Amino acid sequence: MGARVGSVAGTPVVAVCTNRTPPEAAEALAALAREVPADRLAVVTSGLSGDLVEGHRRAAPGPVVVEERPGLSLARNRALEWAPGGGAIAYVDDDAVIAPGWWAALQRHWASAAGDVGAIGGPIRPRWPDSPPAWISPPLMPALTLLDLGESERELDPRETTVYGANISFAVDALRRIGGFDPAFGHSGSRVFFSEEDEAQRKLAELGLRILYVPDMAVEHVIPASRITRRSFARRRFAYGQSLGIRRARPLGVALRQLGTSGPGALVALARRDEPLYMERAVRAAENAGVVAGSLRGRR
Repeated sequence: MGARVGSVAGTPVVAVCTNRTPPEAAEALAALAREVPADRLAVVTSGLSGDLVEGHRRAAPGPVVVEERPGLSLARNRALEWAPGGGAIAYVDDDAVIAPGWWAALQRHWASAAGDVGAIGGPIRPRWPDSPPAWISPPLMPALTLLDLGESERELDPRETTVYGANISFAVDALRRIGGFDPAFGHSGSRVFFSEEDEAQRKLAELGLRILYVPDMAVEHVIPASRITRRSFARRRFAYGQSLGIRRARPLGVALRQLGTSGPGALVALARRDEPLYMERAVRAAENAGVVAGSLRGRR
């Protein structure tokens, strides 16, 4: 029997955490503003200058909450402080555009959620700048923060898979109980890091709370051309692997074994001119190299 935090009452709130300019966040906010009441929708700025914060105040449909320090986890925690207790808070990335009906689905799922539900997330589908390169295959999609687990609602085991932070919601009281998001993880300034929402979901599961994937609460993730390069894929998966290593989420021995097979396997695929398979194996090698680096470095 899972732990219970009490039924989630009332209308959820939504937070868009951003370290970008108002025009760069405008499309995501416009889509939300068409469905979400203004007093339930906050823009949380992170590490921005006073001029940019004021620009967000002028453009935002609802309240603007300021986090002086850069860092996505810090901004999410600031949003958690703003959220009313006893309800739910949804986080949507500033480059994610909700699909029509997202708000209604969010409200419906939390209104019907049992008291042992800690988090609910949905699909994250791509909006490509052009046709994606032929070497991009489904196993590479998580590197672009893309998620599609099918057309049925599912309960997830966060030791195996999680819902992603571009489109995720939490029971406020449960998230506060685990201390919110760990600032050691997440994007911060020029640092590309991951796993703060994965870590939160694992902590919730350790309390006996359930993580749900729902297919009707979807967003579209805007993919810039700069992300669709081989170097970007390898860099981001190396950074993700570092977070796994620091958290000891993948044993060092497992990472070394996988690195020992995926690295040479990538060269074999390259020799065969199988670009999709080459990239899958090269990115897997980069991820496991990151695990090794993170394991040796340890948590700072």
